[in-house]
Amino acid sequence: MRPLLVLSAFTFTSVIGVRVTTALAALHAGLSPALIGPMIALFALMPMLLGVRLGKLIDRIGVRRPLTAGALLAALGAAACAAWPHPLMLAAMAVMIGLSHLAFSLGTQHAAGELGGPAHRAANFNLLTMAFSCSGLMGPPLAGLVIDHFGHRAAFAVMSVLALAVTIGCRLFPFERHLPPADARAGAAGGSTDGGSAAGHATAGGSGATPAPAHAPPRGWRASLALLGDTRFRQLLLALLVVSAAWEAFQFLIPLHAHAIGLNASSVGLAIASFSAGSLSIRLLMSRLLPRLGSHQWLMLALGLCVAGYALLPFSSALPALMAMSFLLGVGPGIGLPLTMAALHGASPAGRVGEAAGLRITLQSFQQILLPVVVGALAALLGVQPLFWLYSVVALAVALSIRHAR
Repeated sequence: MRPLLVLSAFTFTSVIGVRVTTALAALHAGLSPALIGPMIALFALMPMLLGVRLGKLIDRIGVRRPLTAGALLAALGAAACAAWPHPLMLAAMAVMIGLSHLAFSLGTQHAAGELGGPAHRAANFNLLTMAFSCSGLMGPPLAGLVIDHFGHRAAFAVMSVLALAVTIGCRLFPFERHLPPADARAGAAGGSTDGGSAAGHATAGGSGATPAPAHAPPRGWRASLALLGDTRFRQLLLALLVVSAAWEAFQFLIPLHAHAIGLNASSVGLAIASFSAGSLSIRLLMSRLLPRLGSHQWLMLALGLCVAGYALLPFSSALPALMAMSFLLGVGPGIGLPLTMAALHGASPAGRVGEAAGLRITLQSFQQILLPVVVGALAALLGVQPLFWLYSVVALAVALSIRHAR
């Protein structure tokens, strides 16, 4: 698990650094929030369109090739931005880097769910989200410092080098020794198309008829959306979407808020790093804290912290206060994300874990597209501060609905 965590930390550092640098480069170029919003939304375009398909592919072929391809695409995209940081290039590479992030995220989450079996699943996802928090600690401050001292091109170049190092690591690490083969997982779940067909021929007794495999997984978008018919899966997914929105909205709103109150790029990086520090701190304590409350109580606490953090953050007009509120706000997703990710993996049907993860990422990506576009348009009309309160109201409504539906 350790090599996977190191590779994940460096990849996510690169991707987060590119996102922050893209927003700051667009602001530096004079783009308004109404234009920056759609540009940031492009990072989620390919995950929204291809999440389920790529998840199904990982169910069949395993994780090595998706991880390697994801890291390589991130390196190439960041290098292209370093070569020509024009808004058009930033927009085009946002699409490419979004695809790289999809491939790498699905691969790492699939591996985390399989390593050690169900007994280690919650711990693995907690470690994986800790790696993501470490990336949030490293990526934004690194990007901000490089921008302030060497410019936006240099920041993109640094992120490209990090992703290139991960590409080499993915080629060298022997994933096959630590994970069951993809075809073995599918066969154990009764979901292998070839195995099902063979069973169908045997049952037919050579009559020439080929009945449909009894346990073959459904196909197509309708079958994937049918996963939402499970009440537990649906409620967990809704909670995860709201908690993850706290991080996604934060990445977009904080550069705008900091720019409005006159803070520089390094300050933006420190504020985003403070969010990740809050998430990492609580995740280091989760193994000791989990037995004290049930998972539902922890989820309610996570949503409550998101509500409180967003409600108070607009009053932070200086860097120390902004960092303190960002730290508090990071605790909510720090609690909620690993719990809901592990629970969703366990609630997924056998043989369709990658597909279920792809559906989750598709819905998250749709949210990530919608948020910057809507938030950017509203920021141009209303300013940045009211949008923090808007998230608080929405998160509170979702928390109450989940509590009453229990």
